[in-house]
Amino acid sequence: MAFLNPLFLFGLLAATIPLIIHLWSRRQAVTVDFSSLMFLVAAHRQNVRRVQLKQLLILLLRMLIVALIALALARPFLTLGLPLAAVRAKTDVVIVLDNSYSMQYKDVDGIWFEKAKTLAIDVIRSLRHGDSASLILMSDIPHPVFRQLTPDIESVIAAIEQAEVSYRATNIQSSVELAHDILSDSTQQNKEIYIISDFAQNGWEDWGIVPNRSGARIVLLPVTQGNPHNTNIEEIRPSHQLIGVDLPFHINTKLNNHSDTPISQLTLSFYVGEKKKKTQTFSATADESVMTSLTHTFTGPGTYTGYFELTDDRLNADNRRYFALEALGEIRVLCVSNQTEYLTLALNPNVNKQTVNVSLKPSMIQPTACTPTEFETYPLESVDIILLADVSVLSTKAIEQLRESIRQGKGIIVFTSDNYNLSWLPAQFGQPITWQIPQQVSKYNQTHPIFEIFPDNILSGQYGPRFFQSMTVSPTSDASVIARFGDETPFLIERSEGKSHILLFNCKLQQQPNSNELLVNPYFLPLIQHSILYVMHKDTKKNITVGDTYVASYPQNSGGRAWIKRVDSTDDEDISVVPISENGTVRYELTELPGIYQIDVKAQDKLYRDFFAVNTPAVEADLTSISLQLASERVDAQAGKTSETGELDTEELDIKRHGREIWGELLIFAVCLLLLEGFLSNRASKSTSGEGK
Repeated sequence: MAFLNPLFLFGLLAATIPLIIHLWSRRQAVTVDFSSLMFLVAAHRQNVRRVQLKQLLILLLRMLIVALIALALARPFLTLGLPLAAVRAKTDVVIVLDNSYSMQYKDVDGIWFEKAKTLAIDVIRSLRHGDSASLILMSDIPHPVFRQLTPDIESVIAAIEQAEVSYRATNIQSSVELAHDILSDSTQQNKEIYIISDFAQNGWEDWGIVPNRSGARIVLLPVTQGNPHNTNIEEIRPSHQLIGVDLPFHINTKLNNHSDTPISQLTLSFYVGEKKKKTQTFSATADESVMTSLTHTFTGPGTYTGYFELTDDRLNADNRRYFALEALGEIRVLCVSNQTEYLTLALNPNVNKQTVNVSLKPSMIQPTACTPTEFETYPLESVDIILLADVSVLSTKAIEQLRESIRQGKGIIVFTSDNYNLSWLPAQFGQPITWQIPQQVSKYNQTHPIFEIFPDNILSGQYGPRFFQSMTVSPTSDASVIARFGDETPFLIERSEGKSHILLFNCKLQQQPNSNELLVNPYFLPLIQHSILYVMHKDTKKNITVGDTYVASYPQNSGGRAWIKRVDSTDDEDISVVPISENGTVRYELTELPGIYQIDVKAQDKLYRDFFAVNTPAVEADLTSISLQLASERVDAQAGKTSETGELDTEELDIKRHGREIWGELLIFAVCLLLLEGFLSNRASKSTSGEGK
C-alpha cells in the first residue's frame, strides 16, 4: 500500500481525541455503605459491566471513524500482489528521447534513432484512456515538445514520428530534471519517465546524481548493444593564426578512431570551396588519435572556406569538418619617420627572404612612406595602418591626424623611447633606461599570434636581438603586456581604443650606438610583418560549434541589417535578416546545422560579404557507453526489458501499472461505522435514562 497524499497521515493523531475526551470526562464515584441497599449490589454489578462494554465499543468506533477519514484524505492505493489491486491505475508518462547526432549511427539492425522512436511509440501505445503523456527531445539542451502532460495520446505519437535527429551533443541531466518538473503537477499514482538513448558516456559527465523529485518510476531503454565503431575529424588547426597572402602555412588535422579494432587505408580529402585539393590515406590502431598535416597557400586576400572529409562509415555526421580562414593581404601601411627606407624594405622586400621558415610575397603588405610633416595633411582614406617610427616630437596637427585615425578604426604601431604621453597610448612613459648588460626579449607567450612563429624562446637565444636602452613605462589599466625584457620591463604593449588596435614597442627602431640591434637582426622582418597582420586581423571567431552564437562587428553599419544564410541551402526562405546593434554588433543564433554560412552587409552602396563555419561537437563522436547500472544509480532508475528483436515488453509495463485507490471504500466504511456508532449511542442513552427512572 502507498499514499498519494502522505501528509494527511498526520490526521491519524486526531483518532486519539475521543480517547482523551473520554478519559477527561470520567468521574470517580464515592462509595457510601447503606444497609438497605446492600442486597442490590450483586444485581447492579452485572448491569455496570454491560454499560462499560457498550461505552468502550462506542469509543473504539469513534476513534476508528476519525482514523478512516484521515486515511481516505491521504489517498491510499493498493499495489500489485493484493486481490483488490487487479485494476490498472491511471498513468502519466514522460518520454525523454535522445536526438543527439550520435543517434544517426546505423548498425546491422538499422538507425538507432528509428529504433528509439519505435520504442517510444510502443510506450505511448501501452497507455489507455485517462492516461497522459509528454515528450522531451534530448540533446545538450532539452526541447520539450509538450511542456505539460496531455491526454491526447495520438498527438504525442505523431510528434515522435515527426521527430528528427539534431547535430548537437548530449546532456542527460537537464532533460531528466525537466521531466521531473513536468510530472510534479501530476496527481496520478503511476508516474513514469522513459529515457531512450544510446547512453554514450559523454552525456553523463560533469554532473552528479539527479534526485527523483517527482517520485516517478524511471526506466532506461538502450537502443544499442555491443561496442560501436566510429571515426571522426576532431579539429582543424592552422599552424599559425595570422595567415597572409602567398604565405605558406600548415593545416593540422586531428583524426580519431573510436573503436577497439584498428583501421587501415582510411581516406582524408581536403577541399577549398567545392574543389578537391589533396587526398591522404592513413591507418590507426584501436582508440588512437592521428595528426595529419598539409601545406597550403592562399593567393589573394579574403575569407576562404572549405572542409576536410573522411571515408563514409556508420556515422557520417562527424566525417566532415568545415573551416573558414581569413587570408590577409593588400594591407596599406603608412610609415611615418624621418628615415623610412629600411621600413618599406622590411614590409615589402624586393626579393624573398627565408626567416623562421617564412616566405613572403610583395602583395601581402603595401607600404607607403612619409615624413612627420607630410603626415599632418596625409589622406587617411588610403591607409589601413599607421606605423610611427622614432618620431621624437608630434605636432598638434599630427596628433589630431592620429586621433582621427583612431576614430576611423585604423591600426597604429608605435616605435619610440622618447618621452611623449598621449591618452590613447597603452602606457605612460617615465625615465630612460640604459643597461650595461644588454637585455633580450625573454618573456613572451609563444601562443600569441605575433610570437607563435618563434619557437623555443628563440628571441632570447644567442641569435636574438639585444637591447641597451629603453624607457620605464606604466601600462594603462586596459592595456596588456605581450612581451617583456629580462628585467621585467615591458617590451610590447597593446590596447584597443574603440575599433582601433594599438601596439607600442618600448624601443627605438633605428640602429644607433648603444641603442639596440633589432633592425639588423634576422628576426626583425617576421616580427614587424606579423605585428602588421595582428593589428589588421579581425578578432572574429569564424569557426564555431552547432548551437553557438556567431558574433561579428560592423562598426560602420550600426543600426543596419545583415543577411545570413547557409551556403548549401537552396531555399530563399532560409535567409535570416539580422539587425545590427547600435554598437555595430551582429548576433546570429540559428546555427543548428553544420556547414558554411554566408553573411552580407550593405554599406554606402557596397556589399560586404563574409563567411563562417559551423561544425558538429567533436565530443559526441565517442560512442563509448556508460554501464546501465551506473546510469541507473545516477538518475534513480531501472533498466527496461526488451525482446531479442528490440521490441518493448508492454505486458510488463501493464503489470507494474496495476493498482487501485481505496479512499472511496474507506469513506463508505467510515459512514457505516458512523451510523453504527449513532445507533449504539442512542441505545446507551435510553438505557441510562431508563435506569435513572
